[in-house]
Amino acid sequence: MAIENTYFVRPVSGVWHVTWNDAPDLIGSWSCQAEAQAVAEMMARHMRVQGRSARVEVAEPEVRRASWGRSFASHDVAA
Repeated sequence: MAIENTYFVRPVSGVWHVTWNDAPDLIGSWSCQAEAQAVAEMMARHMRVQGRSARVEVAEPEVRRASWGRSFASHDVAA
């Protein structure tokens, strides 16, 4: 049995987007991965209750660097 519905959880510009299959429409966006993933899981469960197959794919979080680290390093070099 092929997977009929796939919900994607991806980081985009500091927020987490949830999309469905190959549709360009955004289901929603949340400030943290846990919230976005919970919504995607809820939607997948709803599909399964209806007898359809569904899964959730979560992308790796973006690697972020604190901006304060760069400013401290520049002060050390200047001193």
